[in-house]
Order: sequence, then structure tokens, then C-alpha cells
Amino acid sequence: MIPIKLALRNFMCYHDNVPSLYFDSFHVACLCGDNGNGKSALLDAITWALWGKARAKSDDDLIHLGEGEMEVEFEFAVGQNSYRVLRKRTKGKLTKGGLRGTGQSILELQIATPQGYSPITGNTIGETQRKIIEIQRMDYETFINSALLLQGRADEFSMKRPGERKEVLANILGLSLYDDLEKLAKDQSKEKEIQQRTRSDDLARIEQQLEQKGKYEAELQETQAALSMISSEVEKQESALATLRQTREALKYRDEQYKEIGRQIEQANQQLHYLDIRAEEHRSKIEKYKKVLSSYEEDLASTRARLDELTKLERDLGERRERAEELSNRIHYLSSTNVQLKKEMEELKSKLDLLGQGEAECPLCGTELGVEGRERIMVNYEAQGQEKGDAYRTNLSEKQQKEGELTNLRQEVSKLETTITTERSQCERRAEVLERERTEAERSLPQEQEALADAQKAVEDLRAALRENTEKGKAILAEMESLPRIEDEFNQAEKSYRELKEQERSLQDKLVEIQTNLRRCAQLEMERQENIKALQSVAEEKSVYDELATAFSKKGIQAMIIESALPEIEEEANRLLGRMTDNRMHLKIESQRDTKKGDTIETLEIKISDELGTRNYELFSGGEAFRVNFALRIALSKLLARRAGAPLPTLIIDEGFGTQDSTGREKLVEAINSIQDDFQKILVITHIEELKDAFPVRIEVTKTEEGSTFSLN
Repeated sequence: MIPIKLALRNFMCYHDNVPSLYFDSFHVACLCGDNGNGKSALLDAITWALWGKARAKSDDDLIHLGEGEMEVEFEFAVGQNSYRVLRKRTKGKLTKGGLRGTGQSILELQIATPQGYSPITGNTIGETQRKIIEIQRMDYETFINSALLLQGRADEFSMKRPGERKEVLANILGLSLYDDLEKLAKDQSKEKEIQQRTRSDDLARIEQQLEQKGKYEAELQETQAALSMISSEVEKQESALATLRQTREALKYRDEQYKEIGRQIEQANQQLHYLDIRAEEHRSKIEKYKKVLSSYEEDLASTRARLDELTKLERDLGERRERAEELSNRIHYLSSTNVQLKKEMEELKSKLDLLGQGEAECPLCGTELGVEGRERIMVNYEAQGQEKGDAYRTNLSEKQQKEGELTNLRQEVSKLETTITTERSQCERRAEVLERERTEAERSLPQEQEALADAQKAVEDLRAALRENTEKGKAILAEMESLPRIEDEFNQAEKSYRELKEQERSLQDKLVEIQTNLRRCAQLEMERQENIKALQSVAEEKSVYDELATAFSKKGIQAMIIESALPEIEEEANRLLGRMTDNRMHLKIESQRDTKKGDTIETLEIKISDELGTRNYELFSGGEAFRVNFALRIALSKLLARRAGAPLPTLIIDEGFGTQDSTGREKLVEAINSIQDDFQKILVITHIEELKDAFPVRIEVTKTEEGSTFSLN
């Protein structure tokens, strides 16, 4: 993985005004700045973007203080392809109780194409994360143990006691997988041991049950003989029981016949009663129809007489209607006349009012009037008004009298109309009813007379059948006197049959049980053979798992891998150490050591040779030990990358150089420069001022009130 570009917003100490960091502008660079300015935070941004992991315990702790979200965009190259990762994090909202809800994370992955970056994001964050790891062929643990030399971890391997270094080396090489495999093999071995005990217990139980096989075979012969004998007795008893059953059923059938005859007699009596009722109904209807026919003419004449009376009432009604019309016309005339009289009286009053105002002109022709002329006209108008008023009051009195008469007359007309309509309708309906009753009587009388004759004939036939059934019942009753004796004999025979049958069933059940036991013995024999084979197979499998547990143990494959890795580590470490010390120092890693007792124990001691001789690592000073640590750490990084199948084109050194004197620092810089051709990108992180100018490119990190930032020089 080769970094191309890093852009971040609200990440740790970096706020939202941070420039993008372009890695393609340098090969080797120094990331410098005072402690706490945010140098290591840039590395955290890279690991968080790629793997979602950094130094903080949770993602929310990485968000810049006072902000609710952050994001990091990182572009990198693997082989011939370039990729872009965008990871975002938003804090959850605060609840009413002051707790913060679950936040939200977003992870996107894109690949560079001629048209620009194209998304290849998975359906879930986990799926996208797996794609990122597959592309780099490197997970977070491999990265921090190979491409990234973190602060305080360069001497993680060297500073351990010799007996613990193998464990550290095993962890760096990822040999914990073999510990898991060893545990899995031991667990499987224990499981197979449990299966062995289970199979052995099953085999002992089966052999104990098979000891009963001879007993079951003897019981089988004895039971079969007894069953043959009892089955013969059952057949004889079945034959006798069948004969008695046939006789009993025949008598029971005769009993049913007797009961059926009784039911027929009862039904015949009921029918006789019913026919008597029906005959009486027919007689009643015949009398009713005869009465209808005899009274028809009389009732019809009475109805017609009433209709004639109603016709006379209708003529009287017409006369009353004509009188009402005359009264209505007279009232209308009087009303119209009074309207005209009232209008004329109002006009006379208006003229009198004009003359009373002293007008000297005639209100009609406009001629000049004297006092006498005006009085004469006023007298004339008053006389006319009196005459018209008398006429108006006379008309009004007559109108009121006529209206009262008209109201009474209209009430009489209405009452008479209702009476005529109601009674005419009743007479017409009565005439229709009389006609229907006569028609019905003429049609139904012959039918009822015929039905009466049929009912009388049926009564005679039923009485004859009753006499015949009574005689049959007496004959059947005589035959049924032997039924109680036959019932007793049948019950006794049936009881004996049930006892024999129960004995037969008991023997059959016993036979089935014995046969089941023998089949079970045959099945147990098969299971016995299967258990013997299974025991052999389980024993073989347990042996295999025991061998695998030994092979996967620290003294097995793990020791072999470490032994094979030590020469590579030594060679690469000595190559770097030689560059840093002018070949003055040389190291050797020993995996075994002889004890005073003469035994050989597993260890991992670092022997360092210089001009003073060979000494253990623990006896060297800080500056010398740091150079050894650095050489070993680079060697381990390259080894781990090779074993992971991932190239190691990028090296990031986040270590302190404070333990080195000026000469040691120069040697370390020379060592870094000497390995620069082994890497496409080297980034050294330091806060030492003297080292800034030792590298061609500086990324200077500073902290302001708005947050950390950096510049490329």
C-alpha cells in the first residue's frame, strides 16, 4: 500500500480547516513538530480510514472536541490500481436523560478509472472492510507490526526476557493461529476420549443384554406350542357361539317384527283418529258451502239496495256543490265591489282634503271656485262618500254571511263525499266477496263430498288391517317364549369365548414380546459390531488429534517457523546494523541454551558483538540498544510483510531518537537513507529540531487556537 492523499475534517486535534496531505510529492519525508501537536494523529487518521482502528477506545473519542461528526478521506495505490476510502462518523443524539444514543458510521470504497473514481462499496460496512483488507492483503495488526513502527514498540521484542522473546516473536509472526489449532486439536482429542468411554459403556451394556438371547429362544418354543393349543379351543368355541348367535338373532328379528306390528297398529289407530277428524271437517265444510249458496241471493239484494241509496245521495251531493259554487261566486263579486268602493271613497277623501285646505280651484277641472261653490262641491262629495260607505258596509255584511254559509256547506259536501265513497267501496267489496264465496262453494262442494266418501272408505280399510295385524302379533308372541333361554345359553358361551380369547391374546402378546426381544438381540449384535469398529476409528482419530496437538504446539510447527525465521531476521538486522555502526556491531539470535545441569532449554537470546567482544543485549547502552532495536524492528517488518504475502513499499517510523547522540542520529539517518531504495515511501516522525534538515522534505505540524495544521516544506 502506497499513500497518495490524506484529507481529514474534525479528526482528533485537527478541525475543519486542514489542508490535504499529498504523498506523491516526496519519497522520504520527516513529519516533525513539538510533542502533542498532532504528528501521530495523522497516522491514526490513516489507520482509522483503512481499518476503523486508532489509539482511542471508541470512534466518538476521535471526534474533535465540540463537534458532532468527523470524516477522513484517504487515497492509496496497490499495484497498478489506485483506491479512495472515505470513512465518516456521527455522534448519537443526546436523550432527555442526558445519555447519548447510538452514533452512525459510513464507509465508502472507490477505485480509480479513466472516467474518475467509481464506487465498489459493499452492502455493509463489514463487507466493505473485508474488501479493503483483501486489496491490501494486510490487516491492522499486520500493518502496525510491519509498515508502522509505533512509539514505544521498537524495543518491544528486544526488551523482553529471553524466555519471553519467543512469545513476542510468535505474536509478531501471527503464530497464535497455531495455538488456536493446538487447542482445537486437544479439544477434539478430549471429545474423542469421551466418545471412547461412551462407546465402551455402550458395548458393555449391549453384551450384557445379549446374554439373555438363549432364554428368549427357549421361551419362544414354549409359547408357540401353548398358543397353538389355545387357538384350537377358540375355533371350537367360535363355532358354537355362531350357532347360538344365529338362533338369538332370528328370535330378535321376530321381536322386532312384533314391535313393528305394534307400531303399525298404533299408527293405524292414529290414522283412524285423523280420518275421523278429516271426515268431520269435510262435513262442516259441506254445511258451510250449502249455507253460502242458500243465502247468496238475499245478501246480494241487500247490497244492491244500499247502492241505489248511495246513488240518490250522489244527486243530493251535486246540488250542494252547485249551491257552494254560487256562494263562492257571490262572495268574489262582493269582495271585488268593495275593493272598488274603497278606492272611490279614498279618492273622495283626497278631494275633500284639498278643498278643506282653502284651494279656490276645482280639483277636477281647475276652474276658480268661490266659497259657495267650494262648499257645494264638498257637500256633494260627502253625500257620495256616505252613499258609497253604506254600500260597502252592506256588501261586507252580506259577504260574511255568505262565507259562513259556504263553510258549512263545504263541510256537509266533504262529509257526504266521504260517506258515499266509503259505503260504495264497502258494497262493491261485499258484492265481490259474495260472488267469490258462491263460486268457491259451487266448486268445492262436490270435492268435499267426494273427500268425505274417500275418508269413510279409508276408515273401513284401516279397521280391516288392524284386525289382521292383531292376529300376526299373537302368533309371533308365542314364538318368542324361548328367547330368555337362548339368551342365557349365548351369554354363557360368549363368556367362555372371551376367556379363551383373552388367554390367546396374552400368549400372542408374549410371543410378540419374545420376538421383539430376539429382533432386538439381532440389532444389538449389529450395534456391537458397529461399536467395535467405531471404537477402533475413534482411537485412530484421537491418535491423529494428539499428534496434531503436538505438531501445533510451541515445540512443534511454531518452533520450526521461528527457527526458519531467525536467519532471515539476523541477516536483515545485521545488514542495517552494519550500515548504522560502520560494521562495528553484529548480532546473533540463539534459540537454545545449555543449562548447568547439561540440559537444553528453549530461549531466544540476543548476542551482540562489537570491538569489545560479545555481550547480551541487556548490557548495551541506550543509543547502542536503540540501533539494535531499530535494525531488529525493520527486519521483523520485512519478514512479516513477506510472510503475509503483501509487499512492503511504505515504512512509517514513529519512534523517538532522543537516546541517540549526534553521531548515532547521523548513523540512523544514514541507515534510513540506506534502506530508502527498499521502500517507495518512508515517513519519519520526530520532534528533534536537529533532525529536520536531515531529510529532503519536512511536514511541519503546528497547533493553533483553531486546532492542529501542517505545511509541506
